[in-house]
Amino acid sequence: MGRPGILKRPQINVGPLNVLIESLHDLHLQVGRPSLSKISAKSGKKTDDGYLGTSTISYVMSEPRLPDSHKMQRLVAVLVEFAPAGSMNLDETTMRFIERWKTAAKAEADPLPSPRVQDLLKTGNAYLRLAEQYQRAERMAGRVFVERTIANQWTYVADLSAPLLGDEHPVAAEARARANMAVAADQCPASPASK
Repeated sequence: MGRPGILKRPQINVGPLNVLIESLHDLHLQVGRPSLSKISAKSGKKTDDGYLGTSTISYVMSEPRLPDSHKMQRLVAVLVEFAPAGSMNLDETTMRFIERWKTAAKAEADPLPSPRVQDLLKTGNAYLRLAEQYQRAERMAGRVFVERTIANQWTYVADLSAPLLGDEHPVAAEARARANMAVAADQCPASPASK
């Protein structure tokens, strides 16, 4: 367990979510780094609507994922109460955090292409087509439940990349490997629990 008032900063890639979480930690620092128990006590009683337990506070500030908007806003409001009188405007501070939350939520819904896709996008038309198909395969892997469909897309990426980049290029090799993994997953019999 860490020292009181010092909260773990999650490892998050550069981007809007990182900005949001870092801003929460900066606000916590600006108001004197109160401990989780002090923040929780200032949020009210356990029976109150706006009560924040220590685990909730820790989750909002230390997990590498987008926090619940209402809990984050309540945490910001409570942290502002620790600031010296008149030194922070609650409405302005809350609005700043709401905007950062919205930006992070939008980025989560439509994430940036992976570094490999970004590299492929920097080249000519044939490479652009390959980059688009690679990105499509990445997105399908997170959304499509039919492994055969995902395998077909990765096979298509491998077929597109081989003549452009060569059979041994990391893009072609990775696409073939992902296609093989999807085929293997498709061929696995369903577990008795899922029947």
